[in-house]
Amino acid sequence: TMQDVEWLDPLVERERSRELEAYARQKLGIAPRTIGFFAACPWVMRADIDLSATERVHLGHELTGLVALVVSRDNSCRFCFAASRMLLRLAGMPEDRIDKLEGDLETAQLDAPVRLALDFARRISRSNPLPTGPDKKALRDAGYSELAIKELAFVAAENVFHNRAATLPALPPQLPEWLARSPFLGLLRPLLKRPLGRLQQKGQPEALPNELKSGPYTYLVLALDGLPAARVLRKVLDEAWASLHLSPRAKALIFAVIARGLVCAHSEREAFRLLADEGLDADQVEKILAHLGSPELDPIEALIVPYARETIWCEPASVQRSGRRLQQELTTPQFLEVIGIASLANMVCRLAILLDEP
Repeated sequence: TMQDVEWLDPLVERERSRELEAYARQKLGIAPRTIGFFAACPWVMRADIDLSATERVHLGHELTGLVALVVSRDNSCRFCFAASRMLLRLAGMPEDRIDKLEGDLETAQLDAPVRLALDFARRISRSNPLPTGPDKKALRDAGYSELAIKELAFVAAENVFHNRAATLPALPPQLPEWLARSPFLGLLRPLLKRPLGRLQQKGQPEALPNELKSGPYTYLVLALDGLPAARVLRKVLDEAWASLHLSPRAKALIFAVIARGLVCAHSEREAFRLLADEGLDADQVEKILAHLGSPELDPIEALIVPYARETIWCEPASVQRSGRRLQQELTTPQFLEVIGIASLANMVCRLAILLDEP
């Protein structure tokens, strides 16, 4: 089971952040205890909250929850899997049905369109390779609109962000795991009526305003135009780049490493463009990506470039051990920013499925 996945103790200490708690209550109706682990680099937690609170226009709550469950399982994220399982139970899904999904998705009793959607989400998560045009055509033939397919891709990639943001710092999974299987979980349903209602609330289509059509990775934001997800992704990217714990060059290098690992030409081109603005030409970047190191790198970049590669397809305990070594060389805000940027890059590079160009 997922509880058998090896998982280290948290890599950072939890601190009280009333600002983040208030932000979470405003967006989600509840302030999770894990907020305090990101107090030293708050944009990462705000991103996690904003992505969780993104209104869905075309996907129902149950399908969204099932995507979170299967992507978390594929990524061996004990924390997110337990949280997804808990939310599905609170929403009324029988525990034996969740057990079947955990045991074997192929034998679970699912409608054909739902099974197609979950397979598409898993392909995005695994990215080995990413889904292609025929996979999207199969979804269209099953009744999904173009915007529904884009929303599905966003939800799958968004959960990759959640999984990395929980796995890389080793957020403690014990409480959500206990709650997810507790016979008393139903007693919490009245207390969680407000946050559950927010998560289940449907959004409305919305056009992206012109002032949000610039900045890093704009092509992906534009590809989501028509969905609330476009506005949320723009906000998350802008806050990530505005933070000062890492240099813009270090952030672009993390994106370049992950884009190369996922063979995402779109994301790689954008990372090269951002790095050129920071003074690294294409030949220099190629050498860095080929060797995951270079005399051109400063001491912090030399540490985070090889670590970024480990976050693409990560085995939790292994990447957590690497993170513990990295954490000893960086300040806590720097370490948390590395986690946030790596999580965001893993999300963004998988969203290339939104684009039709090969």
